[in-house]
Amino acid sequence: MFGILDRLYVMGKKKVFHEDIDWRAQITDDNFCESWYCFVPKVVAKKEKIRKGILPQKGKVSVYTTSYVNLIVPNAIQTRDNLREIYYDSLDRMSEDVEQGRKISVLGVSIGNVLSVRLASEVPYGKLNSLVSIVGGGRLGMSAWDSIATKSAAQNSGFSKVEEYEEVLSEFAPIKYLGKIHAERVFARFGSSDLMIRYNPHGQQLRQGLENMDSDVKDIKTYLWADHSSTILKASGEEIYR
Repeated sequence: MFGILDRLYVMGKKKVFHEDIDWRAQITDDNFCESWYCFVPKVVAKKEKIRKGILPQKGKVSVYTTSYVNLIVPNAIQTRDNLREIYYDSLDRMSEDVEQGRKISVLGVSIGNVLSVRLASEVPYGKLNSLVSIVGGGRLGMSAWDSIATKSAAQNSGFSKVEEYEEVLSEFAPIKYLGKIHAERVFARFGSSDLMIRYNPHGQQLRQGLENMDSDVKDIKTYLWADHSSTILKASGEEIYR
C-alpha cells in the first residue's frame, strides 16, 4: 500500500542485472476448447497461491514468464527485440490454435500487458473470449521512463527525450491496439498508488482505453491507495474466472 511494497521490491532487485528465467511458454492442456495466453512476472508464475488466483485453471494455458530486468535494458532497440521474440512466438502458437478451432483469451500482468494486448489485436473477430489486464499502462516507453523499476535503464538508453524512446517502442503501446479488439469480456485491475507503472497518467490511460473498448462485459476497477505489488495480490483474491 502507498507504494511501500513497490519500493521494497525494487530495492531487492537493485543489484540484479539478469534473472535466470526461461521466457518460453510453459503449456498445460486439458483439451478444453479455450486457449489462454498469459504473460506474467515470476511472482505470479512461481508463487502457488498467487498463481492459482491469477492464472486460469482450465483450457490450454500457455504461460510466458516475463522479467522487466531482462526485458528493459539500456538499449531501446534491444528492449524492443527482447519483446518481439516473445511476441512472435506467442503469435505463431495463437494462430495454430485458431486454425484448430479454439477460442482465444489473453492475460497480462505488469509489463505482460504490452504483449497480451498486442496479441489480442491479432485474434480474428469473434474468437476472443476474455482480455484480463492487471497493473498495465497505455504506452510502454512512457511508463518505463518514470517507473521506479525501469527508469534507469530507460533514461540511459541513448535518448534524451521520452518521446524519442517511446517512438522506438511504440509497437508495444497497448493504447494503439484497443480500438481493433472485440472481446466478450474484459477484466482489469489497477492501483492508484502504483509506482512501477504509475497510475497517473499511464494506468489511467489504459483504463480509459479498456472502458472504451468493444466488449460485451466489463469489470474494471482501481484499488484506492494500492501500489503495483499489492494490486497483484488483491487481484489474486478475486474471482477472475467466475
